Amino acid sequence: MQEIQTTGGILRVEDLNFIYKVICEVFNCNKEQIINLEPLQKGLSNSVLTFELNGGKYVFRFPGLGSEILIDRGRESMIQSQANDARVDTTLVAMSVSDGWKIARYINNRGFDYKNVSDIVRGIRLIHKLHEAPVKVRYEFDVKSKWENIKEMTPEDQYGDNYSDFPEFSAIRDRVYKLYELAKKDGIPKCLTQGDSRDENFLINDSEIYLTDWEYAGYGDPGFDIGTYICGGDHSREEVDRVLFIYFGHEPNSIEKRHFYAWIAITGFFYMHWTMFKEASGQKIGYLKPLWYRFARDYSKLALEMYE
Repeated sequence: MQEIQTTGGILRVEDLNFIYKVICEVFNCNKEQIINLEPLQKGLSNSVLTFELNGGKYVFRFPGLGSEILIDRGRESMIQSQANDARVDTTLVAMSVSDGWKIARYINNRGFDYKNVSDIVRGIRLIHKLHEAPVKVRYEFDVKSKWENIKEMTPEDQYGDNYSDFPEFSAIRDRVYKLYELAKKDGIPKCLTQGDSRDENFLINDSEIYLTDWEYAGYGDPGFDIGTYICGGDHSREEVDRVLFIYFGHEPNSIEKRHFYAWIAITGFFYMHWTMFKEASGQKIGYLKPLWYRFARDYSKLALEMYE
């Protein structure tokens, strides 16, 4: 058995032994029955693999570098249960709050397409369905507190204005902090949110669609889910406005539009912090990094003008 390279990091031999042990315990099987354990090249926070067992195919999530700091697994488990009840994600087989691993049913999917109108409508309606679900446990996910915690854990020489890939950091920060306070006064009700609703976390085929990965989920502002959706792809302003129209089912009014524009900026700023922390920990972030920066920079300007 050799190490396996995944997009979420390298799995060492001892990691793989642990994975085999967990699968055997969950399914009450022998290691020899587990076949085709191989990386599923998606995800930046964790190492993700697929495996087959007794005619079924499954996904195994192995927690990535620094995830024990960034993720509250107890909250994730609680929200995962609510997502199942809402029929937004019914794929879970088993998970561990203490160790962070998760096993889910593998859904044969073709990949979510940000430019496909059908995919957009189905994805945004699923997000809206989640937001309308009854909240049984108000396990709040405070985005501002989270990015401030990440700041404290990031070396000063690799944070903010010292991070060369974010040249307008201070100006963006000042606008985003203003927007965060202004958006709270808009009267948009909080709801159950997934917290990372970008293309890779939709499992879609011609008959099914699920929203997976509940590590950043909680009771929070619906703008965070629309923000993560937008920040996950190269969207024009016209495409952003189309997403908002689909979400609301009508042309958003001035308060709704400025609020969700603000949250696109807030979300981009949050993931700028995630980027700095991850890269300081040795993990490189790819094509999403400049997108997160651009959305934080541009939409913080647009939204602040709408409030003023």
